[in-house]
Formats: sequence, C-alpha cells, structure tokens
Amino acid sequence: MIKKYKDYIILLGIFLLILFSSSINRFLSMFDNNLSIDTINNNYCEILESDYKELLKANDFKINNGLNLIMSKVYLRNIYEFKNTVMIYKGKEDGIVEGMAVISDMGLIGVVDNTLASSSEVRLITNKSSNISVKVGDNYGILKMADGVLVVSNLQTYDVINIGDKVYTSGIGNLPGDIYVGEVTKINVNATEIEKIVEVKPGANLDDINYVLVVDSND
Repeated sequence: MIKKYKDYIILLGIFLLILFSSSINRFLSMFDNNLSIDTINNNYCEILESDYKELLKANDFKINNGLNLIMSKVYLRNIYEFKNTVMIYKGKEDGIVEGMAVISDMGLIGVVDNTLASSSEVRLITNKSSNISVKVGDNYGILKMADGVLVVSNLQTYDVINIGDKVYTSGIGNLPGDIYVGEVTKINVNATEIEKIVEVKPGANLDDINYVLVVDSND
C-alpha cells in the first residue's frame, strides 16, 4: 500500500513538472539571461580596455620611432597554425606588400607573406620556414626555428657571443636593419664543432598578438 501511494506521488510530481515546465523555464532563462548579459558586458569592457592600452602602446612606439609604420589589428589566428601565421586587417589597399617586416612595440614578430586587397598573412619568426638575416654584435647569422626552438645559426665558433647579447635584423635582404629581435639565452656548438648556434628569447610576446605595426620600407 505504501509503495502504491509513493508511485502516485511520483506520478503527480512528474505531471506538475510537465504542467509548469514552461513557466519554470521562463523564470530560469530570465535569471540566466540577466547573468549572461552582465557577464558579457563586463568581459566586453575588459576586452575594450585591453585593446585601448595596447593601441596606446603601439601609438607611443610609432611616435617615438623613425620608421614609417602601418598599424593593424590581428583578426585571425588559427590554433592549428598558432606558431606559424596570423592574419591582419591591412592589405594591398593600405600599401602592404609581401616581404615587409611586422613588429610590435617589443620587437620583430614576422614578415608579410601574402597580401589580399584588405588583409594580409604574416609569417611569424617562429614559423618553421622562416629564415631571417640577423646580427649579434658584429656577427651575422640566420634566425630560424630548429627543433621547436628559435635560434641563430651560421655563426663561426670563434665569433664572440655572450648570453644576454641583443639580436637585431642585419639589414641584409628585404628587411630594414636594427629591428630588435630578442636576446641570447643559450650558446651551443654543433656536432661538427665548426658552427656556433645560439638560442634566442624573442622580445615580442608571440603568444599574445593583438596589434602589429608593419614597417613600410619603401618610404
């Protein structure tokens, strides 16, 4: 008998839930929507504030630097190509051409690899196919990725290089010289002991790129 009454109570509860489900959903959705709107507004304000700060930093760099720079915001970064490329909002219509250097306020980011009318693809310095002529003091080498590490190769074993030395673009090739790249963090000698290879920590934060500056070297 007790079990029978329990079954009736359960069935009655299910019936009432079904009967009033629409009202309950409206109540919960109203609460959730209000919460979501507040959360979205707060997050949006934080994003705007962050973008504004980065814009000020980039503008300050532009004002205090002799280079002719074209500013752009990054609009796409494929998570599967995270260390290889980014897409920016500036393209041929803005005077962007392939081979231009792309920098942040902290240093070299990459090189324009492909241009469309209003957007461009930037090949990052951490791209496996990237090869950039650089200098460390009076020594010249090639900046590239090797086994997941950013290095300068083609250096002679007798070249005087120290940990903490600054790395800059050499000016050999398409890129302007003296653009800051990063600093030496480790010094190795290859298996044949005829070449010195140094590891480099980039000056720019390549994991968090929102605004970039394209160097117009045609000016």
